[in-house]
Amino acid sequence: MIRLDRSQLGYPRALLDLGAPPDPLWIEGDPAHLERRAIAIVGTRRMTPYGARVARELASAAAHLGVIVVSGLAQGIDSVGHEAALENSGATVAVLGAGIDAYMSDLRGRRRVLARGIVASGALVSEFPPAAPPRPWTFAQRNATIAALGAFTIVVEAPIDSGALITAAHARRLRRPVYAVPGPVGASASEGTNALIASGNARALTGAQMLHELLGDARPATAPLAASTEGRVLDALAAGPADADTLGRRLGLAPPALATAIARLVIRGAVASAPDGRLVRR
Repeated sequence: MIRLDRSQLGYPRALLDLGAPPDPLWIEGDPAHLERRAIAIVGTRRMTPYGARVARELASAAAHLGVIVVSGLAQGIDSVGHEAALENSGATVAVLGAGIDAYMSDLRGRRRVLARGIVASGALVSEFPPAAPPRPWTFAQRNATIAALGAFTIVVEAPIDSGALITAAHARRLRRPVYAVPGPVGASASEGTNALIASGNARALTGAQMLHELLGDARPATAPLAASTEGRVLDALAAGPADADTLGRRLGLAPPALATAIARLVIRGAVASAPDGRLVRR
């Protein structure tokens, strides 16, 4: 583990924009990633399939362009952003709300594996001593660091009480652009993001192609076909159960592509069969 003081060479210049930059930082991984171009992708722990799909597509697009994805390694949107960056041969930085040793000791299962992947292809970062336990205020404080490290912040899904909105507020104070992904009207997971857009505190981000343009790349954004097709199926099932023939006609998908997408969604537990044989989103 590396301890990096504010006076040392290699301390992230982006953090100097904060009124009280964290000093020191503790880093597990490669500190050089903290000086690379980065965006913050944040959102709720209680994500929907729609939010998971969008977060994955945005983080994948960033990784394809060599842009670091910064987030907080929380369950939900944060973890999906980290995972997608790594799956697309990108790098990602996780800013923790506790000391690195304390945080790692509490991780189990999939997120523990994810944390190890971040160390191998990015960095875990904390402004708290290694053994410092998590506290409610430490997560709010680390959100400022997330916002400062990103050239801009994207809020994918956020209820009204989401901590992701704190990150967005920090970004605005730092005069960093804030973007939010529009969600279905009335959906609790999108109340915060829709409110950000409606209030003028964030600009609507409409997809990976727009992110490419924001990052200065005009080429068409290419998301993995399977992920895109699965997302379309989930979105279609949001309106209610449907049989495969109806889904195929509605989405204009050939039977083999639709069958593959449905099989993957069933394996992931995102879709199930109703007693009448129709497909339902879980």
